[in-house]
Amino acid sequence: MKKTIRLLCAKTGLAAVVLLAALTLTTCQSLRSMFREPKVTLHSVELASISFTGATVLCKVNVENPNPITIPFPDIDWEFYINANSFIRGKISAGQAIKAHDTTVVEVPVSIDYLEVFNTFVSLKGGDQADFKVELAAKFAFPYIGEKVFNFEKEGKFPLLKAPSIAFGGISVKNISLTRLDFEVAWEVENNNSFAMSLKDLSYDLRVNNSSWTNGRVPGTPQIAANGKTIIPVQFSINQLNTVVEITRIITGAADVSYDCTGNLTLGSALPGLSDFGKALSFSGTTKLRR
Repeated sequence: MKKTIRLLCAKTGLAAVVLLAALTLTTCQSLRSMFREPKVTLHSVELASISFTGATVLCKVNVENPNPITIPFPDIDWEFYINANSFIRGKISAGQAIKAHDTTVVEVPVSIDYLEVFNTFVSLKGGDQADFKVELAAKFAFPYIGEKVFNFEKEGKFPLLKAPSIAFGGISVKNISLTRLDFEVAWEVENNNSFAMSLKDLSYDLRVNNSSWTNGRVPGTPQIAANGKTIIPVQFSINQLNTVVEITRIITGAADVSYDCTGNLTLGSALPGLSDFGKALSFSGTTKLRR
């Protein structure tokens, strides 16, 4: 009798295991057939920001989840090419799960440093733009169907900006009289970009031989030409008698003078998305007072 009961239990347990396995397989197959693959598309690749030191290219990937359950955030591997050569690569794997019946935009920012670009691709120095290609691989670990990889690529161009520079162009004597001296200081602004810029602010404080000669701001908004140098003249006068006598002696003797000039430069541009360029001025050295 005991033997019969043990045999019946054994058979019943085996049947339960078989039934459980069958139910599990059926459930997995049902869930697999019910799960719909999300729609993953490349929404856009655009220039998000630009400055005289670099730019940011922003890639946006749309993920549409049609399922009644959340799906994990994808691992996104990306690689950025310049003139068909690999330049930088990275990976994004941290983010919130994508909600059921929802569409999420996954952003992939790619930062470009101009100095690094010019050091890597010497041939680009002096150029106005470069070709780029970005490759994206979005990998998902989907429930019930395993891993799935979506690959995208996009080509385009991005501008190569060069920071303007300013130089102290010297001091010229415009007029000499017994009671007054007229001078002109030349500022040389070099803009090696393909677009013009405007002078929004140029403040200065000039000292010569440790004496304050002039200070102020350049009036108006002079235009800074593209691809070249623009001379910005600043005129001023000195009419203090003792100072005029001393400076006249320096001029007639053709002696060098020491100068020290500080100030600030701000340039603007109509290029979309480009912020103003600012630079602190600090010049010192020796020069002759040219006539």
